[in-house]
Amino acid sequence: MGKIVLTYRMPHNWNINPFLKEYQRLLQRAIDEIWDNTSWKEKKVKHRYSLGNEEYRYYETIRLIPYFPQSNDFKRGLRNKLLREWPFAKHYVDSAIKTAYSILKSWRQNYLKGRRKRVKPVVKRKFVRVKTTLMKVEGSKIRITIKPREEYLELDFSREWFYERIKDWKVGELIIRERDILLTFSKEVEFSGRIKIGIDSNLTSLDVYHPEKGWIRVDLSELHRISETYDRIIDMLKSIQRKAPKRIGLLLEKYWTRRRNRIEDYLNKLAVQLSREFPDAIFIFEGLNKFKMLQNGSRKFNRKLSRATWKKIVGKLSYRVPIEFVNPAYTSSTCPICGSKLESRNGLVECFNCGFKADRQFVGAFNILMRGLGVALSGVERDDLPPNEPRGELNAMRPKSVVRVDLNGRRFTHIHS
Repeated sequence: MGKIVLTYRMPHNWNINPFLKEYQRLLQRAIDEIWDNTSWKEKKVKHRYSLGNEEYRYYETIRLIPYFPQSNDFKRGLRNKLLREWPFAKHYVDSAIKTAYSILKSWRQNYLKGRRKRVKPVVKRKFVRVKTTLMKVEGSKIRITIKPREEYLELDFSREWFYERIKDWKVGELIIRERDILLTFSKEVEFSGRIKIGIDSNLTSLDVYHPEKGWIRVDLSELHRISETYDRIIDMLKSIQRKAPKRIGLLLEKYWTRRRNRIEDYLNKLAVQLSREFPDAIFIFEGLNKFKMLQNGSRKFNRKLSRATWKKIVGKLSYRVPIEFVNPAYTSSTCPICGSKLESRNGLVECFNCGFKADRQFVGAFNILMRGLGVALSGVERDDLPPNEPRGELNAMRPKSVVRVDLNGRRFTHIHS
């Protein structure tokens, strides 16, 4: 059994700005207290930097590692301290403490990876995380307690567009923001017996390897075109911003918003159509780290890479289908027949040990599937490569079908099969 969680946004017209400000201050106080009681310990850590040609130089250094207080006594004392001046329901203090630890944990992970400095996180956005203990749910109606026996918020999501999808699902925690509320719904789903598919994430495509359907390419060139077009406009506006800062600033905000909205729309439709194309599959993705890839590329390649939306694609898909991750190391450079290292030439790869030739992206998708199935990348039998051609012979140079996101429909448009 597994759980699928969906989140939907619902607008509201509540006058809750004072409540949001109080919670923002409460959350910052919780972060301040935890930060002030954090212990820092010196630890030897290994680092590396690239020398090119997949060679690295390793060195050791001393770093200060943060350890947050986790004892029950500290958390109990923190709760009592935060409750002294809190005028609303007590459960919001528990919510703030939980959120504060979550924020600091995220900061710590980025700090250890060198993406954050040793500076305390500051809460800038106004929101309130509402625990299920503060809600009373009756069908599609939810009553949220602000002050027990004094103040409540009520909402009904039966008229929202997503109601039919989640009317039998369990309501989870809510997040209240200034203009809207995020509703989460969960449902237990039986995942056993599902087939696994490998997905190789590339700049302009997702290459899928399905054990029965073979190699299918999802063309993302339209997504790349949208990003590139708006980036060109934004770059041009930035170059002349000094001439009219206020007017150009408004134009920049306008085009940034358009860019974000169009990309979000595309990604939402991509997630929907992928889940409908492979409804009974477990999606196997590479655990890619874009920051490491940026270190080794040219400026032009890094700009293209920065437009990649792999993490967002996975995030949106995770609400609809089960997802697993595998180590991305050498998935596109290991021969699926003999396990030798492949030589790359113009998008094709060739094994000089066994003579195997294929498209690099096909090899990547196939090896990701093998790794997801728990098979070591040390070679498979040729008979293990399922046929995807009418004659029963595998074509590793060309996908069986290429599909494209239909921006006006509900399923992929098949370019060719």
